[in-house]
Amino acid sequence: MNGSWPMICSLVMLSLSCYSALVSAQSPKSSQQEQNFFACANGWDACDRSVLTQSEKDDVALARHKQNTTDCENAWTSCDPSLLTPSELIAVAAAAHLQAVADCWSGVKSCRYSELTLSEAAGVAVAEKQRNTSNCWNGWTPCELSKLSPSELSEVKLAERRRNLSACWDGWATCDRSKLSSEEVIDVAVADHQRNYMACASGSTTCDRAGLTSAETNSLPAGAKTTVR
Repeated sequence: MNGSWPMICSLVMLSLSCYSALVSAQSPKSSQQEQNFFACANGWDACDRSVLTQSEKDDVALARHKQNTTDCENAWTSCDPSLLTPSELIAVAAAAHLQAVADCWSGVKSCRYSELTLSEAAGVAVAEKQRNTSNCWNGWTPCELSKLSPSELSEVKLAERRRNLSACWDGWATCDRSKLSSEEVIDVAVADHQRNYMACASGSTTCDRAGLTSAETNSLPAGAKTTVR
């Protein structure tokens, strides 16, 4: 028995060496097969169907069918409806209808009103009115003032007036001073004066020293009195 141990060890080492060599020889091929299978499953030009096993071909066919179904559900040009089953065609039509309703609700795309049911069309009409009111309220486009009720129009005009006052108060270019009341003109002038003083105090190029009083000029930091950056 003791004499057989060297022989057993030699056989074990030989087996391990052979297995290692076999794995090393097959690994690149296995990796290449996996890459090819992945390419085929995704419909890529790199696919070589001739090297696929029957099982792989079946898996690829299933993957491509699922992808085509998804393409059809999303109304992508890669969709081939002829490859769908009757039940899949029904599901795809339902998905397309839901997307059409969503498009009408969001207003992101043009709405196909003819494809809506009466209740869906009524809901979309409410959503469109709310969206138009919101756009007008915020000064966004598109805004159709003709579609607003008298009370909504009054609220929108008030919001527009407040937006303009805020723009004038902050010195923005969108300010339309002709739309300010006499009191608002005075308030905005005070804000302009304060903003100009702060610009001069910080040495900003927007400083207009001619708009400062003598007291304000004297109160400026020493560097700001002589330097404008």
